[in-house]
Amino acid sequence: MRINFGFLVLFFLGVFQSSYAQSNQQVVFDAPAKHFTESIPLGNGRLGAMVFGNPAQERIVLNEGSMWSGGVENPNRSDAHQYLPEIQNL
Repeated sequence: MRINFGFLVLFFLGVFQSSYAQSNQQVVFDAPAKHFTESIPLGNGRLGAMVFGNPAQERIVLNEGSMWSGGVENPNRSDAHQYLPEIQNL
């Protein structure tokens, strides 16, 4: 099964576009990314994509938080509240 990732990215960008979107922002490639570190990250912290910018044959690396964490995980720490004052001061 072949997935049109270009459509998928455009769909997600359309879904996430809201009043928070900045209409004056653009992502422009001078040339397609050759390496992962040259690609453009898109996402919200839990769901993400690295876009390489080749319109002839796009490459998109998708990532979701639970994919690389090793499985189901509860990231909420019961003692996290005690660190909040220090974090706010920093």
